[in-house]
Amino acid sequence: MRRLGLLAGTALVAIALAGCGVKSEPTGTGTAFPSHAVDAAGQTVTLASPPLRIVSFDAGATAILQDLGLSAETVTATAASLAGEAANPTTALVIVPASLEPALLQALTTATTAPIYHYGANPLASAPTTITQLGLAVGKGPEAALIAKAVAAGLATLAAQLATEQPVRVLLEGRGFAAYGPSAPAGLAVTAAGGTNVVTVDQPLNLTAVVALDVAAWVSLQPGGSTLTSLQGYPELAAVPAVKDGRIVPLPMAGFPIDAALPGALQALADDLHSAPVAAG
Repeated sequence: MRRLGLLAGTALVAIALAGCGVKSEPTGTGTAFPSHAVDAAGQTVTLASPPLRIVSFDAGATAILQDLGLSAETVTATAASLAGEAANPTTALVIVPASLEPALLQALTTATTAPIYHYGANPLASAPTTITQLGLAVGKGPEAALIAKAVAAGLATLAAQLATEQPVRVLLEGRGFAAYGPSAPAGLAVTAAGGTNVVTVDQPLNLTAVVALDVAAWVSLQPGGSTLTSLQGYPELAAVPAVKDGRIVPLPMAGFPIDAALPGALQALADDLHSAPVAAG
């Protein structure tokens, strides 16, 4: 199966970190600090010394920090706890998604004096750079480079496979029959997995107009997106290829985390988008 190559590539990250001696790379104040990195917002973030407390509100960044051996220093925040965790005077760095809501970002800037690091990749092909820069920010550049190299290899393998296949016409649909364009986090994932979004911007979904869009795969954004059973309840959707073929693909509204598992997640999505029709009954 074509997915095996990417899964093996992801596994190499753990092997490389465990067996190639990178844990002995110098990361002390004399070599890695002051650190300098450019985040997803294009801002340069600098730390004067190794961070003793990092507040992360991004799942991908949290996973990378753990891979870099910074589990003890990392505090995972929720939307409700973010400002409070960031306000802790020992916080050295706060990491948030690049798409963080403006209201949350404003509250955060008021709550903390720690640098705020925006984490994300647009397009997802830039994920290796995203991972590398985070590593540089926290003084783990060599270790992050190994992870980034494995992710780059996995993404390249997927891109080569997709180059031999026809793009799949995809509709991204979320709660309340809302359609989402290619710039949404889930839209970035669909594009990287060989899908072509049939809408260009986020918009309410007109069910009667969907038939003309020739949707081959219906991506149901979770939570709240439709199921095959619910879509089959609308007579106007009976002629939509994705509904006829049963090609309804669930996908998290937030897309996929930017971490070592990204190539495998995109490969699985590509497999689903290009899957054979589901046999009736």
